[in-house]
Amino acid sequence: MALDYVIHGAGAIGSVIGARLVQAGCDVGLVARGAHLEALEAEGLTVEGQTEGRFDLPAAGSTHDLDVDDGTRIVLAMKSGDTPAALEAHADLYRDRPILCAQNGVSNEQLLHEDGHETYGCTVIIGAALRSPGVIWHSGAKSLTIGRWPTGIDDVCEEMAADLERGGLRARLHEHVESNKWGKLVRNLGNAYLALTDLPTQEASCLPSDRQFAADVQEEAADALDAAGIVVESTGKRNLRQQIDHLRTDGVWDPFVREDPTVRSYPSTWQDLTAGRTNVEVDHFNGAIVRLGEAHGVATPLNRTLRDLCEDAAARQLGPGTETIESLRAAAAAAG
Repeated sequence: MALDYVIHGAGAIGSVIGARLVQAGCDVGLVARGAHLEALEAEGLTVEGQTEGRFDLPAAGSTHDLDVDDGTRIVLAMKSGDTPAALEAHADLYRDRPILCAQNGVSNEQLLHEDGHETYGCTVIIGAALRSPGVIWHSGAKSLTIGRWPTGIDDVCEEMAADLERGGLRARLHEHVESNKWGKLVRNLGNAYLALTDLPTQEASCLPSDRQFAADVQEEAADALDAAGIVVESTGKRNLRQQIDHLRTDGVWDPFVREDPTVRSYPSTWQDLTAGRTNVEVDHFNGAIVRLGEAHGVATPLNRTLRDLCEDAAARQLGPGTETIESLRAAAAAAG
């Protein structure tokens, strides 16, 4: 029987989504690589934490080796830098199938849409990490926002959202998913900072100095986005400018804890540096703001510094914690 979904890039986030779709009664296949793929083939997928279970699913290094038909939907969950090669390798299969980009940034949807693919955007608010090959830890959050790219809602995204809801995830439909994803991109601008300073997400807003740095980074983004005429929907209750003002308030804040107060989680960029991966996604976050600034005459020195130093740390396999607020501000000032 042909699969309902293929999760291409079944790492931490993709595996959680795949597991939840299985719990909804869908037939799901996984595309992965390396030791993780070997574990999936030999022992199946294990997910722990906010999602629990062991799942014996077809897994392969390519969708060509899975059972798909015209009704199969593709969920891209790989790092953004891997998307072009994945699309090229599967051009014959992916051309006429719905593709949901469960990825950070906006470059994946832009690439697919410009190439004529049936493209759907998905803002992912899920915390997860690869504990060991074949084993995923779902640390918290279960929210997905889905829509056609760049705008609209149709039967396909309604059906995908319904499948995810049945699996226990919170799936919201959005007429303007592009603006929603830009809002998540602004939130991801801090990933490089947390990785470079070795700071968990729960403590990212505790100290005024950390909040001030985040506010300055986001203000560069707000200025560049305004200059480009891009509408941004904030992921919180405040709009982007209000959020920047809120970050500048005085005082020490308590750690942000949504579920288990003992859990400390880190963004995927921190996980990449910890694992010694030489490629990180920061060019799709901070780099996107840098390019907007260059195109519209807006200075973005902090975003440029975060991108450049994080890419350098990854290339040199330095691990998290190589920078401080002071060193980052000094580097941005020196770069002009």
